[in-house]
Amino acid sequence: MITIRGFAKLCGCHTQTLRFYDRIGLLIPAKVDEWTGYRYYEEEQAVQFVKIKNLQRADFSIEEIKALLGADDEGLMEAFERKIQEQHRKIELIREIQQSYLEETMEMRNLINTFTGFIEKQADRPALWAELGLDAVGETEISARVHEQMTDWVTEIRNNADDIARQMDDRNRAVMKEVMDKLLADDIKDDQNELILSLSGADAEPLEEIPTDAEKVFSRDGWTHVSEWINELPPMKTDRKKYFVFTVRDDSPVLDFGFPTLLLAVMAVRHDAAKGGITCRTGRSGDGLNHFALYVK
Repeated sequence: MITIRGFAKLCGCHTQTLRFYDRIGLLIPAKVDEWTGYRYYEEEQAVQFVKIKNLQRADFSIEEIKALLGADDEGLMEAFERKIQEQHRKIELIREIQQSYLEETMEMRNLINTFTGFIEKQADRPALWAELGLDAVGETEISARVHEQMTDWVTEIRNNADDIARQMDDRNRAVMKEVMDKLLADDIKDDQNELILSLSGADAEPLEEIPTDAEKVFSRDGWTHVSEWINELPPMKTDRKKYFVFTVRDDSPVLDFGFPTLLLAVMAVRHDAAKGGITCRTGRSGDGLNHFALYVK
């Protein structure tokens, strides 16, 4: 018998490796002195060490190695062949995932370009500017600043297309594809209240629920146009998240797909409201009246 230090030298490894193998039950010393705790090994155990080391290098799990420790060379060769076939299957799967990633990322870029292009076009409609009491042509300064803000947001979203693709699961991707198909088919009217743009700074993210502890700081009911009260909005603390919530009649321009984008851009320019986060949600009311509430958190 030889000491753990001598056995480690024989095997070309560290004594810590042998202690680890002992602890997990892979290579147990032939003897442990009950008084000193010193470990002793038989020289023949070096063959077991070689077996363990090579099975580990071939990516066998600890449980698989334990099951193979009693196998002869023929059994080990068969196990290696099975592992080779398993690795081949893994490589093929990785290649399929690689190709799928490229295809999905390209599709996502196209979807985002379609999506953002549609938003830019819709948000440029004069009727939406008039709803906010603005003139896109006459008010040159505010128009230029709003368009600059929207361009920054849209550019950031497009630049992050790859990240968005990685974060979206199959269900979300399918929903977005369905939305894009409706946009391209000009058949979005009945569903546009379900489509919500949420912006926090320059980042696009799914609409979050309004926190239960959010404070309602402003509300208006029964109005006809947003322009009637938009100049009455209270000052917005830049370090707090803002939630603009509309429930309106079916004929309100607020339900237009481009309205949330334009509103958020105007709020960002006029009130610096994008700092701290800003989001807008729209929906149909059930009482035939227009309602608005502003929450902060």
